[in-house]
Amino acid sequence: MPTISFRMDSIRAERYNFDPIQHLNINMNIMFSKPIKKDNTHIVEFIVKIDCIPPIASINLKGAVYITPIDQNEAKRIEEDLSNSTPPQQLFITVYSYTLPMIALLSRELGLPPPIQIPLSSREEKEGKHYHM
Repeated sequence: MPTISFRMDSIRAERYNFDPIQHLNINMNIMFSKPIKKDNTHIVEFIVKIDCIPPIASINLKGAVYITPIDQNEAKRIEEDLSNSTPPQQLFITVYSYTLPMIALLSRELGLPPPIQIPLSSREEKEGKHYHM
């Protein structure tokens, strides 16, 4: 199990209006940069962007994940996983799990429901793997 740590660079939350809304859609996107290897640690920067439809609010979190393998086998596996064009699902879930408390707090302060659905890969959806919190 690698050592994982986070760095938050920017947190921004803004509510544009307070008009009553009957139906609100919340879109959440997690975007990753290309991994950077520094010494034995892989650094993957991320942006979590939450927008509402109708556009009444937005939340943006920017930071980085530091992944440090414990041994050589793990280092090779992590390098292979990060070298793919699509980031590994575990990385999505790790970033989501780390940022969810911040998102929930910011959503509550803005008077919005928190987006709490865990993102699943299309493979997991096809295989019927679902996890509940």
